[in-house]
Amino acid sequence: MKAFEPAIIVTRPTGQARRLIELMQAATQAIYPSVQIISLPLLTIVPKNDSELLTKLRNALQQATLIIFVSPNAIECTMRAIDDSNSSWDQLLAAKARIGVVGQSSQEALIRHGVDQKSILVPTQDESDSDGLWKVLHATIHDWSTESVLIIKGEGGRETLMERLGTVGAKVEVLSIYSRIPLDPASPLWQSYAETQPQHTLWTLTSSEAVRHLGERCNALNRSLKIMIKNSHALCSHSNIANAARQIGFTNILVCEPRDESISRSAAVWLTEQVKRSPSLREDDH
Repeated sequence: MKAFEPAIIVTRPTGQARRLIELMQAATQAIYPSVQIISLPLLTIVPKNDSELLTKLRNALQQATLIIFVSPNAIECTMRAIDDSNSSWDQLLAAKARIGVVGQSSQEALIRHGVDQKSILVPTQDESDSDGLWKVLHATIHDWSTESVLIIKGEGGRETLMERLGTVGAKVEVLSIYSRIPLDPASPLWQSYAETQPQHTLWTLTSSEAVRHLGERCNALNRSLKIMIKNSHALCSHSNIANAARQIGFTNILVCEPRDESISRSAAVWLTEQVKRSPSLREDDH
């Protein structure tokens, strides 16, 4: 292994990681072409596709006046389920139904699926979370007693938004449309971090649940991973994720906006600083 070789670890599920890795490769090429960009999918997204759930989804979409997707995964799994049922989004959606999402990535996912941007309620980039969405919803909808809200999400996760909607009198239905499966402790992918140098390694963290799984892996049996985390850098796409990262032992933490472009730009800035601080990292020294 080269002395002082930097590495960036992408922890997203494999399908979602692809675009982010491509953006990172483009953003870092001019800075240090041989930087390692490693895929370590801490979670795998598994869509649910049983017939009972599909029936519930169809009925709920037809009745809802407000549909809230908590993540891009929720959108992709929903659209796949609709396709599998030989239906279309426009056929199932109630007239004038509005859609709420927590961030720009989800808005972009909906637009890619042909959803009218005018029907999408989304918080500003600096408030891309359930609290930010609640502010937008609260400012837009004034009579919640007539609202039938469908929240589409994965198993687990925070219930804050559902509780708030209940307190204002909305009728709320929640559908969990996918499961998150942690990376198997026996997977050889765990060895991918072993050849990196902690002080020159950046973990990109975009899910609090994935961070918690990483912490559980550390506590279970892997002292070397715990030591690495303490000495590595973490790039988190939200302050809540940064807090989770801090709780499992990260001390060098950066926070950026959740869009892929922002994450890749921030990773490039980190890499630039690494090169500046370590002259032996400069490509012309090799």
